[in-house]
Amino acid sequence: MHTETPGQDVDVVVSPAELAAGALAPEQARLATLLLHTRGCVILRGALPSTVVNAADAAFDRVFADCVASGDGETLEMAGITCRVGRESRAVFWERNHRWRIFPRLAAPFDSPWLLANPLAMGLIRGALRDDFHCKFVSSDTCLAGAAIQSPHRELDPGLSWEPRGYIVNIPLHRCGLDNGPLEVWPCGSHLWRDDVLRGLGYDDTVQDGRNPDFEALAAMFPSRRVVLEPGDLLIRDPALMHRGTVNHTDRPRTMLAICYFRDRLTHNYGQLDLNLDRDLHERLAPEVRPLFDRVLQAA
Repeated sequence: MHTETPGQDVDVVVSPAELAAGALAPEQARLATLLLHTRGCVILRGALPSTVVNAADAAFDRVFADCVASGDGETLEMAGITCRVGRESRAVFWERNHRWRIFPRLAAPFDSPWLLANPLAMGLIRGALRDDFHCKFVSSDTCLAGAAIQSPHRELDPGLSWEPRGYIVNIPLHRCGLDNGPLEVWPCGSHLWRDDVLRGLGYDDTVQDGRNPDFEALAAMFPSRRVVLEPGDLLIRDPALMHRGTVNHTDRPRTMLAICYFRDRLTHNYGQLDLNLDRDLHERLAPEVRPLFDRVLQAA
């Protein structure tokens, strides 16, 4: 007799009709909402047109090449991190242990509503956060060969509330498979773990690129999933979801966009919109996207 009942990996497959309408059917929306609430993440398969993803992928290759060539260029400080600025692209970036975070300027093709305010993702995020949120930043998650596996961790002040503080939408610009550094997640309710309880027991959930034996041992008690994403898919996740970056065994950098939406009344020192756009770029955004980025006007 089996003593365990393994769970199932459940994703939401977007139909051509749903993609055209920019909305999930009621039963699909119900399932996606349930997964996001209980597991802290949900994958929407086929949630973006291929033309949008292909254009962003080609453009990002150029931005990345510019950033690599600008390693000795202009600097700025953000959340205690010394960042550089691409000479041609003006993209702000930083690199640590073969992992790059690049904040592209939100001009075409990175200004597409399918990327910045994907209607299928927005339907779910608005259901959870209502209208009380904004876009905090848009960055890349770029993993190169040589990157060590990270320690399991959580982000952006997790565990301070039973309600989500925000969500991150990860959009792969090309295939993110098991061989090129997939994101590993623990969809076991880890996004609901209280910070005061963990810290009271001596656990630190913030270590990313160093070793963290206690928290790694805790993570080993629970099932995890290494997420395979195809171009056109997207992952919505709570920043409080336990996760980590893994190893890229290929020669090509693996890139996903990370688009962070945060509750209006909350703040965090990592990431700010003026890394991505200024007043001029803000005015060029599509009308349905612009309100999510109005905070850049307050910072200007």
